[in-house]
Amino acid sequence: MSLRNVGIIYRKELTDSLRDRRTLISSIVVPILSFPLLMLAIGAIAVFVITKTTQQQQVVALIHAEQAPDLAQRIRRERNLRVVGDAENYIQRINDKSLQAAVEFPTGMEEKIRTSPEEPQTVKIYVYEDELRSSTAARAIESVVRQYRDEIVTQRISSRGLEARALQPFKTEKQNVASAEKVTGNVLGFILPYFIIILCLTGAMYPAIDMTAGEKERGTMETILASPIGRGELVFGKFLLTLTASLVTTALSIISLGLTVMAVPFLFSQLSKKFVVAVSIKAAAAVFFLILPLAIVFAAVMMALALRARNYREAQSLLAPLLFLVILPALASMVPGIELNPRLALVPVMNVSLVAKEILAGQYPWPFIGIIFGSTCVYAAAALFYARRQFESEEVLFRI
Repeated sequence: MSLRNVGIIYRKELTDSLRDRRTLISSIVVPILSFPLLMLAIGAIAVFVITKTTQQQQVVALIHAEQAPDLAQRIRRERNLRVVGDAENYIQRINDKSLQAAVEFPTGMEEKIRTSPEEPQTVKIYVYEDELRSSTAARAIESVVRQYRDEIVTQRISSRGLEARALQPFKTEKQNVASAEKVTGNVLGFILPYFIIILCLTGAMYPAIDMTAGEKERGTMETILASPIGRGELVFGKFLLTLTASLVTTALSIISLGLTVMAVPFLFSQLSKKFVVAVSIKAAAAVFFLILPLAIVFAAVMMALALRARNYREAQSLLAPLLFLVILPALASMVPGIELNPRLALVPVMNVSLVAKEILAGQYPWPFIGIIFGSTCVYAAAALFYARRQFESEEVLFRI
């Protein structure tokens, strides 16, 4: 194989790709703009919704309020709550979201608090679990109830000649011993591997289609095959360009994501007060090192599959199922309970997703890293072999 001929094919395909508006948009413009626009839009909407929800009054109903008039009055005075008098069908109304919460007081609550202090009372709060407005209302109600309970406890111990601190024989203090890299890496490890893998795949898609099915459709495939260049050199030159597009797309997307987070710190501080972006160069390099053979697999397989198509549209149809086959194992980093083990270390895509999560969290399981890199290299070699066989098949090349 002549490296000079490989370089000629690579430069030729690179020139064609840079002239192709569709390839430039998919490989450069979309990665640079997609993350900032997506994250800014989602973040701005989230901040707006949360801020608006916390500022507006939530509608709540009081059931048997006459059993605890003092506590009921405190709830009515809460600034973020609006108490309605009608408590009928409160469960249905909460499910319909016309009512955010309902509070039910037990029979004779305040009387029993005074006369039977050894008998605890239960205040029930009915909510729509995980619904934002209902959760906001529940937190406000719990704050009032907790304050009321603390006052009763203080009165009881005072009447017995004790001080409030007598109920606190010791305090607990939680101290974080993990670095900022590990804390934020643990969060990023759930979502970042998935996006890296998907971007690695989609970055190779359009160049792979354009250099195979696209050339068939334009009628230029025969011209290239008639040149004094071997099939292996042709495959390797096209493959290198596809791999370059995949890695460039992934790198630009991640850089764009990082710059977005650093450029708009206020937005992300509003979403999480303790979130600090801190990922080491070592972790980023290790993830890229593991992504490289996976990108080789994607580039070779997509070229081989796209070559079997008659035209651009058919190639897109052939490659669409591959996207779904990659998404499922790539989601492994987001699924709680799935941990890296010797078996999963051999599963393509899933192994890279799981080990990337560990690396971003500051853990470096070197035996697994070696197994994953080695097995992915084997898959990459098999994919390249398959791609070359497709280019050697006249039936595939001249399929119309």
